[in-house]
Amino acid sequence: MVVTTPDRAGVSGSPAFRLAYVPGVTPGKWVRIWEERRPDAPLELVALEVAECADAIGQGSVQMAITRLPDALRHGEAGPHHTIELYEETTVVVVPKDHVLTAGDELTLADLADEQFLWPLDEPVSGFVDPAGRVAPTERSEDAGGSAGRVAPTERSEDAGGSAGRVAPTERSEDAAYRGRPGTAIDHRPETTGDAIELVAAGIGVLLVPQSLARLHHRKDLVYRPVSDAPTGTVGLLWPDPTTELADEFIGIVRGRKATSSRGQSEPAPKRSAREKAAAKRAARESAGKIPGKSARKKPGVRPKRR
Repeated sequence: MVVTTPDRAGVSGSPAFRLAYVPGVTPGKWVRIWEERRPDAPLELVALEVAECADAIGQGSVQMAITRLPDALRHGEAGPHHTIELYEETTVVVVPKDHVLTAGDELTLADLADEQFLWPLDEPVSGFVDPAGRVAPTERSEDAGGSAGRVAPTERSEDAGGSAGRVAPTERSEDAAYRGRPGTAIDHRPETTGDAIELVAAGIGVLLVPQSLARLHHRKDLVYRPVSDAPTGTVGLLWPDPTTELADEFIGIVRGRKATSSRGQSEPAPKRSAREKAAAKRAARESAGKIPGKSARKKPGVRPKRR
């Protein structure tokens, strides 16, 4: 866990609001609005991996998380909780700069059918559906043959040449987890997306990730292209039930609720007097080059001579 702001209490002694965020998410705009509205409750940013968010919420170490849903809930126990979907992330394929796929500005899964794919254990892209209509699991089965990348033992083929000990050409042991996904899965599964990026740079395979992660792990020797028909990821808020006052305040900020909203917790702006309104209106007109009464004046002309 990495805390990016100091642990401190507000001016009124109120505890800090601890907000977790995952790689690729940029909460800066919302944090700035929070600091303007709630100087009494400092906000602490806590950098977490997606797999850590549910447990952090369940254990109370953070009050809210901006994370990828529903992936975060598959890796831990959040307890009673709420979620809100914020936005969808475009899925891209990361390839070496000289790869043939860079010829197109946008790709489809059919374009990737012949590629070797890396699927990191932190699984940044999920939601693929196999031909039977089932969503492919995001985690490998415990009885699929042990450690990551290993192929489970298979039966000997009776017609594979008769040699004892030869293994028949069969499907990968974890094939069920990859049905519906493009290309061929590489045996080795990197621990993280960052590790997978390194292997793409080494020419081992290609990688599907949310666009925000492709930008986060940008390298000069790699490029990415959007995949139009790939499943998209969802970024959302995750927080415990019941909803606290500070959590509701942050939800309002994310949803664009104004400080003067009836649901906002901030003090409403004081009403202006009639004199202040008139002065503001006059200043606005002058700044726009409009001087009151000027348009009504008659233009100077030649006065007629008296007889």
